[in-house]
Amino acid sequence: MGRNRLERPTVAVCGLGIAGISACKNLTEAGFDVTGFDASDAIGGLWHYSEGERTSCLYNTRALVRRRDSDVPLEPGEIQEYLESYARHFGLGPRLRLETRVSAVNRVGNKWHLQLTKLDGESEEQAFDRLVLCTGLNHSPKQIHFDGIEDFKGQVFNTHTYKRQGDLYKLHSLARVLIVGLGATATDIARGLVGIAKSISISHRNGCLMLPFGKANDFCFPPLRTQRDNVKRPVMEQAQMFHKAFVKMQDEAFSMKPEWGLENPPPMPYKLPIIGDGFYEHLVSGAVSLVPGLKRVYESHVELSDGSSLEVDVIIISVGYTKSYSLLGPWDPSRNMPQAWKDTPGSMGRPLPRLYQGIFSLDFPDSLAYLEHVGATLSATINGDLASMALAQVWAGNTKLPSDAEMARNADKQNQMAISLASKGEIYDPAMVDRPEWNLWVDKAAGLGIYDRIGNGWKSWRLMLTDYRLYKALLDGTFVPQVYRLFDEGKRKPWAGARESFLRANGMR
Repeated sequence: MGRNRLERPTVAVCGLGIAGISACKNLTEAGFDVTGFDASDAIGGLWHYSEGERTSCLYNTRALVRRRDSDVPLEPGEIQEYLESYARHFGLGPRLRLETRVSAVNRVGNKWHLQLTKLDGESEEQAFDRLVLCTGLNHSPKQIHFDGIEDFKGQVFNTHTYKRQGDLYKLHSLARVLIVGLGATATDIARGLVGIAKSISISHRNGCLMLPFGKANDFCFPPLRTQRDNVKRPVMEQAQMFHKAFVKMQDEAFSMKPEWGLENPPPMPYKLPIIGDGFYEHLVSGAVSLVPGLKRVYESHVELSDGSSLEVDVIIISVGYTKSYSLLGPWDPSRNMPQAWKDTPGSMGRPLPRLYQGIFSLDFPDSLAYLEHVGATLSATINGDLASMALAQVWAGNTKLPSDAEMARNADKQNQMAISLASKGEIYDPAMVDRPEWNLWVDKAAGLGIYDRIGNGWKSWRLMLTDYRLYKALLDGTFVPQVYRLFDEGKRKPWAGARESFLRANGMR
């Protein structure tokens, strides 16, 4: 297939959440003419609150940006506020078209034709050279049916329709609430209802790890020397190492009660931990109760998997999300999912796309990409920043893609890893890449220059001799994303303030 460089190609970015905003910034920086689209009236994706069903962010949630982007001299805050500041800082506003839904995509000649529908119903068609899908892993809530739920006399919400605690007053102010599912969203909802609902119960089948944020964050993002050494470990060995450390961390931070049913939590990557800061105290005080899985719903009560019953007025279903690639029609990257994936207990009906490095379409690698499918780290901001930096450098011609056959082998290898993991239990989501391999690839593709400077090559020796403070902090200091903008490899643009910001974060300024 041809890979001709176009002069200032036009790029459409569909979805303006964390990944979409990063894509707009990094592709614009690389010289592309970028236009971003979102059906909402503001950027933020999942994190932008609206009364409609397009978002599921809670009205009162104050989720913090734990790891900011690599070249932003802004302090983390609420995610929505942070993304808006990011867009203003890089002057992205004129490139963003809000209240504009991409309702259809067609391939006409060598262009991607987008059918755009505005909030007032007006439609138009616009053609672009390249297309990036950032519509989010959390596309729509999973639809799970519980026997008898149609007979329930109370109110039923899911994580898209439940918006804020005031919604409960539509029923009555002393509601007995049952939240089905134990994850980050469920614990956010429970915290928000404390002091409002008469009782709050969370129904779960498998439990999950509960961690203190600070220690968990430091463990997931260790110094680069440790990250370098971990690159050599197989994926499952890394997962086992994480799980063992997390269990120890949980037991040291919290006194777990047997009646909570959390004694045998699924390990990563089958289920992500929840952050216990604040939530643990509600469990101890009894403000929030953990109960067995939901078996059946009746008019005014539910039956749990242990045979007990619970009187409830409100049921909030929070059992995760599913992803759809149907917008691409015949170019849907999940259209030929292996039967082995469909048959695994952990697939749960979710699509498994076939992509090179979790990013590039195998049909049109030069013009079609996805930036919501890479779960290389536990930070959405880092994932989006790294993936879009690599994408921008590939499409700019500074990094070459391998042969079609090699890209297919990489995609199949990633899929086989997902199938293997899903065959052993409920996988968190299929957005899995071989983390060590992917980190090495993105370092070269984006032009980060990190691994050459923490290894044994001449660039490492040169840095040690010319800037020992930076070299030492790079190897053993506190990890912050500014490391991704420190070095100039002739590809992505470095940030002039990266060294100062990195050293300051390590207490060296």
